[in-house]
Order: sequence, then structure tokens, then C-alpha cells
Amino acid sequence: MAKQVLPKGFLASGVHCGIKRFNKDLGLIYSPSACKAAGVFTKNKVKAAPVIVAKDTLNKGKPIHAVVVNSGNANCCTGRYGTRDAKRMINAVAENLRLKAANVYVASTGIIGKRLPVVKIVDAIPKAVKRLSEKGLFSVAKSILTTDRKIKVETEKFQIGSKEVTICGICKGAGMIQPDMATMLCFIMTDARIDKDALKASLKKSVQSSFNSITIDGDMSTNDCVLVLANGQAHNKVIKKDTKEFDIFMKHLSRVSFELAKDIIKDGEGATKFVSVHVKGAKTDRDAEIVSRAVASSLLVKTSIHGQDANWGRIASSVGASMVGSVKQNKIEIFLDGVCFFRKGKFASPQREKISRVYKKRNINILVYLNSGKKEAKIWTCDLSKKYVEINSHYMT
Repeated sequence: MAKQVLPKGFLASGVHCGIKRFNKDLGLIYSPSACKAAGVFTKNKVKAAPVIVAKDTLNKGKPIHAVVVNSGNANCCTGRYGTRDAKRMINAVAENLRLKAANVYVASTGIIGKRLPVVKIVDAIPKAVKRLSEKGLFSVAKSILTTDRKIKVETEKFQIGSKEVTICGICKGAGMIQPDMATMLCFIMTDARIDKDALKASLKKSVQSSFNSITIDGDMSTNDCVLVLANGQAHNKVIKKDTKEFDIFMKHLSRVSFELAKDIIKDGEGATKFVSVHVKGAKTDRDAEIVSRAVASSLLVKTSIHGQDANWGRIASSVGASMVGSVKQNKIEIFLDGVCFFRKGKFASPQREKISRVYKKRNINILVYLNSGKKEAKIWTCDLSKKYVEINSHYMT
């Protein structure tokens, strides 16, 4: 990874506005140059007000210049006040930066069901504007955190022709993480010149292989979004779909997205282990995805990993519980960190010393062969510990 810096033409800041007692809770990203934008949002039927407003902003097709985001309050399930408060945030930023409301994107994260203390936010926006800086990357990354233990920032630098292009992303997420838009906020900035259709296509593809391929607890959020902004300040040849330049851009955007997704798993609430679930030999792509998610989402599998108990039976049970028609018990093979535990419908009887090594490491690999075809899928997850229960049993208190 390259040095963690904002792409050319972007400024950022993070300040404390008073939603949280002490930590930064209001972030601002700004590009004086107009940005092409693309976004992907939660599929949860219960959506937070800022998600609804942000989707409407992107649908208008106007250039985006600024992103305002608060943490500590999700502005979700707050009735008629939700949309009003989200728009008040937008209008305050537009006024202070001399923009139109359609040029400002809004996002929120935090507790569901409490009205947003929007007056505190509006009063702090002038301070956030004043502190905008080329060096504000870590400040804004800190301002969006909730139960996260650390900031998540990833940067890639690469060449498009003779021009250096930068892609930089920040995200938050540690709990309520479930595939199909993992629960988080993610903002990706690039100085690339890129066609809007190409930007949308690249985001959709990169999200599918990164943020949609992780799970911590199987709970989908009301506020997830991934936004990518491109301001063109690298002055490269315009990137279009189905070109060599697009493939280069796609590779590096995917790398940023994937590293951020891994950072979320590593920072999962109470997590002590990073787990890869790889399903191979499936009949279809969909079969492989369903089985891998079934294993990765199993609470019994996750707790056995935390307890360093090589309970392969829980994995076999999860594979079967996926209800995938092509799964045949006598064809399944299960490997835990390279050790075969299950084959031809029964325990494979690995050596005792090999069993004792399984799950001892920080990074755990589960490999399931279905032997029904040639398709495969990967999901990344973590273990489930007592700490996760402690964090979430008194989140609002």
C-alpha cells in the first residue's frame, strides 16, 4: 500500500460536535473541483433517513463537492424529523462552502431510534469547514468511528499513461456486518478522470468481491453505504469501460475495497481471529456463495473457533443446513488449516498433533470441497467472543 494521503484536490476534517462525550463525531470531505459520484447502499427494508436522502442526491446526477457525516447517531427510525435533519446538515454545509444542496452528500452512523441532535451538528459545521486540510485524512477517518477500535484507511497509487493516480478510502464498521452491503460507511476518493458509467461499474464490481463478501454477526445495518468520488485532478486520459485503463483502475479500486473489508473483519467487535471460508467444487456460483455464507455465519462455528475447538462437525452441519440441492454428504471434504477432517461421509482421522494445531493461529482457513462442479466462493469472517456479547448487551446504556 502507498502512503496514506488524500488524492489531489481533496480536503478533509474531523471535529467534535457533541454527539459523543469526547471523541470526534463530525466529518467533512470536500473537493473544490466537481466530482463524479457513484454509490451502493444497504438492502435493508428499514433505511435510515440519510440513506434515503443520499440516494436521492445521487439520482439527481449533479456533481458532488462535499460529504458530511456524523457518528454516534444513525438518524434512523426518527419519523418525519429524520429527513428534515439530514437536509439541515446538507444545507448548512452548502451554505458554508457556497454550494448548492444537490452538491452535498450526507451520511450518519450510530444508535438507532434517537433523534439526531442536529443543532449541535449545524453549529459545528463552520468549525469543520475552517479545519479542512490536505492533511485531514486521519481526522475524518477518526470522526466516523462507533465501536471500532481503530481507524481504517487504505491508499493505492498507480499510473494511467504518464499520470499518477491515487485512490484512497476510509471506512468504519465493527458490528452489524452482513453480506449484501456489509454494515458500514465507506468513502472512497480518487483524483482519476473517469467516465461516470465506468465509475459505477467499477464500484459495483469491487463491492461484490469485498464488502459483500464479509460477515461478523449476520446483522444487516440500516445505514450502510459505499460512496466513490472522482474529481479528475490527476488529468489522465478519461477512463472508459472495457479499456486497458479501466482494468488498471478496477484492479486498484478492488484492492482498496478488499483491504478495507479485511480491516473491518480484523476490527470486529470482540474479534480475536480472522477467518477465511473457501468453498470449492460447487455446481453454481450461487451454490458456492450460499454454502460459504452458511458456514461463515454459523454462531456455533464462530464460537468453536474462538475456543480453539476443532469442531468440524459444526462446519459439516452448516454446509448441510444451507439447503443447497447439489450438496451430497458423501462428497463433502472439510479442511481446517490444511488438515483434512471429513471425507467420504466420515471423520478422516488426522494425527492428534495436527488436530491440536488447528485454530491456534490468528488467521484461520476453512476449506470445503463440495465435489459437485467447478465453481467457488470466499467469505471472510471472525470468531465470536464474550466481548462481542458485552459490547452489544449495553450498546445504548
